[in-house]
Amino acid sequence: MYKYLFYDTIRLNRGAGGVLNVSDLLLRRMRLCKGDHIQPASERHPRLFAVARRLRISRFLVEILLYNYHRLQALVSGERVFSLFPNYFLPFTLFGRHRDSIVIVHDLQYRYYPAYFSRTKRLWLDWNLRRVARSAADVVFISRSSQQDFERYFGCCEHASVIFNPVEATRAAGSASASREPPVGERYLIASYHYYPHKNFGAALKLFERMKREGLVDWLDITGNGAAEVKRMVASMAPELGNCVRHRGLVSRQDLTRLYCGATAFISLSAFEGFNLSAAEAATLGVPLLLSDIPVHRELFGGYAFLIGSEPCDMGRLARYLDEHRDTQPPWLHAEACAPGAVARRYLMLKREAVSLAGAMQ
Repeated sequence: MYKYLFYDTIRLNRGAGGVLNVSDLLLRRMRLCKGDHIQPASERHPRLFAVARRLRISRFLVEILLYNYHRLQALVSGERVFSLFPNYFLPFTLFGRHRDSIVIVHDLQYRYYPAYFSRTKRLWLDWNLRRVARSAADVVFISRSSQQDFERYFGCCEHASVIFNPVEATRAAGSASASREPPVGERYLIASYHYYPHKNFGAALKLFERMKREGLVDWLDITGNGAAEVKRMVASMAPELGNCVRHRGLVSRQDLTRLYCGATAFISLSAFEGFNLSAAEAATLGVPLLLSDIPVHRELFGGYAFLIGSEPCDMGRLARYLDEHRDTQPPWLHAEACAPGAVARRYLMLKREAVSLAGAMQ
């Protein structure tokens, strides 16, 4: 049996967003796997976590303290404990090069959109990712595109893997079939993500406007944070169009699944993504995808989604795509690889393979 300490210290960062959701799902599914013992740091050290949350102590300081404590304890006792860090940071230590660690690198958005990040934040991220590149840790990228971005700036890692994010999306028993044609007046696009500048809501609104004028959809439903920003953008649209944009805010998982399953299509015209979890959830449920033509979308959803480049979208081709998708209901190629259980098992195999290789070389 292998022991893992999962650094769920990311919970101390209130702005973690989707990374926190992925971390929580991965931890939950890893704990369901038989044959290994996985314990979150918050459960192992509840008092420290309570103090850190109350005093708003940085997660980085907590991780440095805990990692060095457990690393020293392992050196004294001879016990082998692996550490998993779900968001790019490897704690500073004098005890080795983190060969006992797994660290996840999600994306390099700050490199492509520096205006969204302070200079201090950019320098901090640069420094930490260089340390990751030079470490002996197992570095996991959530897409091949994300790995290529990383290697462009920081070079190749000693131990690198691509493991897609876990995607939790299941139709409720007895739910309507994906091929159901909603009545005229109820057809809608679903945009289920928080507002960030790189999400390119303006482009999504323009495409919705064209699709509505062509009679392909009636509404655009948006979920997540950012109601004020969306309202500001909608104000510039003609009233008969702006009134058809509904911002639903934060919704439950059950309601989100219902919205996915009833949608004419999912829309995301992001300028940048490391994975696009919302699109993956929709694809897992069999929903048509209208996506920007960027590298990660081609990698993950090529052959499934309708990709939209910088040129004006051909409404005739888009309409045919929606009709063909409804008729054929094609499966998403990566649905099985993104199943939470499969993802959890891949993470657990990383250290088993490393231990087996080390034993074979002795």
